[in-house]
Amino acid sequence: MPPRDSVRFVESPHRFALRVIAGVVFVFLGEVKFFASIHLGTDAVVLPRGPEGFAIYLGAIGVPFPLFNAYLVCWVEMVCGIFLMLAAFLPRSTSVHITRLTALPLMVDMLVAFFTVGLPNALGHPVRVNHIAVTTQVWRLPLELALLLITFYLMLNPIPRFQVAASGEPAT
Repeated sequence: MPPRDSVRFVESPHRFALRVIAGVVFVFLGEVKFFASIHLGTDAVVLPRGPEGFAIYLGAIGVPFPLFNAYLVCWVEMVCGIFLMLAAFLPRSTSVHITRLTALPLMVDMLVAFFTVGLPNALGHPVRVNHIAVTTQVWRLPLELALLLITFYLMLNPIPRFQVAASGEPAT
């Protein structure tokens, strides 16, 4: 077995792709909610830009303290999305902690989205703002489910399963 200093853990291409895809999507979604206006399934309702508009949406689905939670969701998605990607480049012990610390809040974010928006929307119960259905989007459920599964996977498996010696040869 090679000395401990000569062994490094490497992300597999598939696992790295999951990190990057989830991270980019979360950062994008957080930025849209924070700097723009969320995409609704209708032009009949226009929400204000930023967390204030997102808070109206959260209030419509029954989330308590909608303005506080709007800011929280925006920051969690942007910051945790970035650190989820960066964790792949950190030393093993740091990567494990950062991966879990970022995947957990993102997983909770997706659980809430899945059960309050995605699943009801798929079952024919879209979110209504001012009595107008605003989430008749078929893409919501698959996206929320995919992000939920990716974050759940990274939460349970925060480190890669294989390691490489400093020479580039697989370590035993």
